[in-house]
Amino acid sequence: MIPSDFLSIALLLPLVAVLFFAFIPVKTKSLASYAIGFSWLYALVATIPAILAFLWGGLDLQGATLRLGVSGFGMTPHFFLDGRNAPFLLLLGLCLPIVFTLLRDREERYSKSYYIAAFAMVFSLAGVFTSDSLLLFYFFWEAALIAVYFWIGLYGRTGFHIRSVYPALLRFVLFTLTGSLPMLVAIAAVCAKNYCDPGIRGLGEVVSQFSPYARLWLFAGFLIGFAVKLPLFGFHGWLRDTYNAAPPACRALLSGVMSKMGAFGLILVLVPAFSDELRYFATPLEILAVIGVVYGALLALVQERLLDVLVYGSLSHLSLLALGVFASVKAGEASSTGLSGAILLAFNHGLIMVMLLALDARVLKNGNSPDTRNLSNIRGHQRRLAAFMLLSAFASASLPGLSNFVGEILIYFTAFKVSPWLTFFAGLGALIGAAALIRTFHAIYFGPASADKPATGLAEDLSMGDSVLSLSVGALWLVLGLYPMLLLHPVEKALLFLNSTGWMG
Repeated sequence: MIPSDFLSIALLLPLVAVLFFAFIPVKTKSLASYAIGFSWLYALVATIPAILAFLWGGLDLQGATLRLGVSGFGMTPHFFLDGRNAPFLLLLGLCLPIVFTLLRDREERYSKSYYIAAFAMVFSLAGVFTSDSLLLFYFFWEAALIAVYFWIGLYGRTGFHIRSVYPALLRFVLFTLTGSLPMLVAIAAVCAKNYCDPGIRGLGEVVSQFSPYARLWLFAGFLIGFAVKLPLFGFHGWLRDTYNAAPPACRALLSGVMSKMGAFGLILVLVPAFSDELRYFATPLEILAVIGVVYGALLALVQERLLDVLVYGSLSHLSLLALGVFASVKAGEASSTGLSGAILLAFNHGLIMVMLLALDARVLKNGNSPDTRNLSNIRGHQRRLAAFMLLSAFASASLPGLSNFVGEILIYFTAFKVSPWLTFFAGLGALIGAAALIRTFHAIYFGPASADKPATGLAEDLSMGDSVLSLSVGALWLVLGLYPMLLLHPVEKALLFLNSTGWMG
């Protein structure tokens, strides 16, 4: 088997899972077991090509050039994996078994369509993270939205903020389309320039052929699409209601992996192709990112439900990621420190948020998020869950020795070169966000017992198998925290190579 075959399998296995659940007769009680099996298999299938890409510098999978229409428009289906995007595919693979194992359907509430939508989303995300062809990239980008639309539409939940699923779902779709349609126009303009699809890696060369005024509009088209998906401050109006309406497994993948589509776009599309525009608008973009860090942290501080704390804390962390990207371009270090920190933060934030959101949905039997106003002092009922949630909270707070710390430090280092004041406020926001999460955890598990807050409706504690899985994830955080070069070295190697070839501005 040649190395590119592993990349083919990583792309096609989720589609095989979709077809399996769609056409193979399976009893309802067995659906969750099959989903867990596919998720663990995909973790292996995604890890192998990621490691090969790290060791060998990259993998390529290319088809024959297609000629379309009387104009002879050319498109070459092309997928690639290198040190920049391999962490995103690896993240997708590692998150699946966490989600489907910790949030397996014990009550047999979900039918085949639940798993079809889930693996369709995984297939789309794998396509986004590995596509070089711009048209394929956009196809997978929109396919992910369609999968999430059906997943939430069919299995969405009403709750504290959500009286009906559909207004939240409509808001999510409209926000996403508002971002993706300008990106489609930009892609169409680029492809029409030379009657061919230049691919992501050839985008910079084609963009350089446009006038400065046209380049500005192309830059805006891509930036809006990525800003909505990340999201940046001002583009986040869909965030809380969508996460509250989504079923727990969908919510975990939305925050852990789908939000990284925006990070992927910033790092692999905007930085190589629009470095001049990024430098020109760097200051307002950095200010916007810092506002997002502080705004998300302050909102997290005043929330009472753990889910809302996690939602706004995620907004704060992803804004910090964006700050690393913008600051790296302005500081002239797009090849190393800032982008390396952003990629590491994207990977580690995804794993941590998946764990936190999965554990959040395991506290109560009905899957709702615990609220400090009606629940406290439950540590004696869920000792294992409390231990792993506290570990996840420490990892999210970037405790030294755990994986999130290194990415944040690299971002602060780059941002400080650009503006010490912006770095100060970004660090203050991160500190407030960490305090909000620890405060909420403490109130739920160690707060004073009260007759107004009875420990009722609690789910069972984590099983031994769930604890082993959680412990393994925690061990990975510790390994990457103590030896970050395991991931940082191949990432920096890829970025330095691309900078030397002129791809990075």
